[in-house]
Amino acid sequence: MKETLFLIGNALVNLLTHRVIAVLLGGATGTYLRYALGKWIGRRSWAQEFPFGTLIINVSGSFILGAAATLLLECLPPGYENWYLLVGTGFCGGYTTFSTFELETLNLIRDGSWRLALVNVMASLILGFLGVVLGVGLVSAVLPRR
Repeated sequence: MKETLFLIGNALVNLLTHRVIAVLLGGATGTYLRYALGKWIGRRSWAQEFPFGTLIINVSGSFILGAAATLLLECLPPGYENWYLLVGTGFCGGYTTFSTFELETLNLIRDGSWRLALVNVMASLILGFLGVVLGVGLVSAVLPRR
């Protein structure tokens, strides 16, 4: 039984270290999580007039990308760089929603909600940037750079 589990684990590691598979699996996971979380947030009463789902997803995605880039590209040994394809390129690429952000901002403007459109742009830019800074800072505080 132990040998079977070892073989399965080894096969999974080999599969995930294949670049195309890593990007595909990360992208599929990020895309589904974006959909599920966006729907869940969209059903909340406080998220009816403002695109909080997109904002929360973009800010958390910025945090994840900052943390992953620092951890996988700067702190861990070079052998872990391919994991960035799974998390940074794949997952964050599927999870974050820049094009949706743009469309929702345009829709706010079309509806005459210029103030909310400006809030959406400023909050997304500032909080997204802070998410990256916090992700980099958290990993940098815990692990040394190579």
